[in-house]
Amino acid sequence: MNWLDEITNQHDELESPKSFWYWSALASVSAVLKDSVWLDKFLYKLYPNIYVMLHADSGIKKGPPISMAKQLVREVDNTRIYAGRSSVQGILKDLGTAETKPGGHILKKSVGFICSSELTSSIVEDKVALTILTDLYDRQYNIGDWRSLLKMEIFSLTDPTLTMLTATNEAHGAEFFVRRDIQGGYFARTFIIYESQRNTINSLMFPLKTEIDYKKSAIYLKEISLLKGEVTMNFEARTYFDEWYKKFRYDVDEQKLKDPTGTLNRFDDSVLKVALLISLARAPVLEITLASVKEAIEKCERLVGNVRRTTLARGRSQWVQEKALAIEELITRDNHIITRQQLNMKYWMHANVGEWDEIMKSLEVAGAIVIEMQGNQVCYRMPVDEVEKWKKHFKGK
Repeated sequence: MNWLDEITNQHDELESPKSFWYWSALASVSAVLKDSVWLDKFLYKLYPNIYVMLHADSGIKKGPPISMAKQLVREVDNTRIYAGRSSVQGILKDLGTAETKPGGHILKKSVGFICSSELTSSIVEDKVALTILTDLYDRQYNIGDWRSLLKMEIFSLTDPTLTMLTATNEAHGAEFFVRRDIQGGYFARTFIIYESQRNTINSLMFPLKTEIDYKKSAIYLKEISLLKGEVTMNFEARTYFDEWYKKFRYDVDEQKLKDPTGTLNRFDDSVLKVALLISLARAPVLEITLASVKEAIEKCERLVGNVRRTTLARGRSQWVQEKALAIEELITRDNHIITRQQLNMKYWMHANVGEWDEIMKSLEVAGAIVIEMQGNQVCYRMPVDEVEKWKKHFKGK
């Protein structure tokens, strides 16, 4: 069993959702790798720093996975950790100061790990805080000095590289994030891990069956933290990614997806960053494997809908676009039938499986479709009279 699986599986008995442990582990890998490794995209170098935000209601246990990541990175001790209450300006000033690590190693580069169980309480309110963090995310464009020229203080950062792992809930997020954060690029650069249910129920009144030892787990991170240089990607992995990306872009364009956050426009780099992290979390070799590319695509595709959950208001207009999409799909199909599997495969970027179930049930209640079984497949069928009615509706008659 590899390190990433070990980290995830050893927390099976705890209440925090499994995805929180998985993405927190990837964030810890990102934090210790910093900008020491990269993938050459020929136009620029892609570095493995990522921003991750755990999003769940209070009580879903967002804190433990974040605490784990902080402890793991602290054991490696090769980057600055910002875990308390700070202003972005304060973090930048600190990043611009050389730091001496135990053993006499001087940390000259501006590398850091922002790690907090509540984003809104860790970052002191500042209108430009997330705008600055958005700019600093793109390490490939921040080469050399990054200068801050403020009225009261002037400082510069050297090759700034930030990894961030934070958490929030709907109430805090609604107050903290403004339009420029949602549509200005911060959300497009952040992996939002949304969960609504705990993994299990555990009062922690009795010892765990599986040992959790973060000092032991950090040994592997110390090993990969020493890696330096370009990460390769063989022809098979590149071809698979290239074919997936072309189909992805085609689907986005064909479906005329509206994405005010910009997430879909940056999705290729996001997937590659995750593939790089997965590869190095599984083996200390500077190579992105085909298996890691496939896993990264699967994990990232699941997150597309999470941006919508955290940015779009709920209410009467919810799922209007998706309902119209389903109706148009049924109208244009020869037999006016689509299976549940076909619907989810074609329109996964619009809603996840559970959401499409909810959407189609609402259409059934409205009398627009009939849900029936054909063999072992759930099918959605639009009666002929409904087809004619909706055709006239879309023609404006």
